[in-house]
Amino acid sequence: MSVISFVNQKGGCGKSSLSCHLAWWLANQGKSVAVVDSDGQQSASRWLSKIELPIQTYVISEGSELLEKIPGIAASFDHVIVDGGGMLSDITLNILLRSDLAIIPAQPTGLDLSSTTEALKLAQQVQSVRESGKPKACLVLNRAVKGTRLLTESQSLLQNKGLLKTVIHQRQAIADCYGQRQVVWTMPGGKDVKDARQEFESLCKEIMGALK
Repeated sequence: MSVISFVNQKGGCGKSSLSCHLAWWLANQGKSVAVVDSDGQQSASRWLSKIELPIQTYVISEGSELLEKIPGIAASFDHVIVDGGGMLSDITLNILLRSDLAIIPAQPTGLDLSSTTEALKLAQQVQSVRESGKPKACLVLNRAVKGTRLLTESQSLLQNKGLLKTVIHQRQAIADCYGQRQVVWTMPGGKDVKDARQEFESLCKEIMGALK
């Protein structure tokens, strides 16, 4: 069993989208998966309730309750994905205290990179007090615009801080998933959808490699 969390204090960086896609990918691999939705907007649990592949979700938005309940949930599944809230609060702290791997998504902008640094610092503080040294922390650039200077500079800035190689680019196909009750692998479409699938496939494999 493992607990993989998506955390960042910056809203709109794609935590829910990445959480749902990883959960669907793992379930499609035959793994038993649950998603813990700690975001007040409950985007992940609402999204997953609409798609055809059944994935168990739990809505828990109180810090001490997360600390208490995540181990029990994890005992019943191969993987638990935690969609973190939009603030570095006790919710995030308690999620990190129960995580094996923390994924910190960021858009390649100055504001997002600043928030990412703070989330990474909190993960490192948790590592220092847990006997296991967990959670391992990785960064992922999400909603990036291909070929821009911001993307190149962000990759350079984060490359020695646990940045994953896969970049998820800004695509209409991804933006449309929630409204169409889909993930990229079930979306109809052409090249944009195909490219989105390849990026998410690469990211999911890289995340699981980081977990090992």
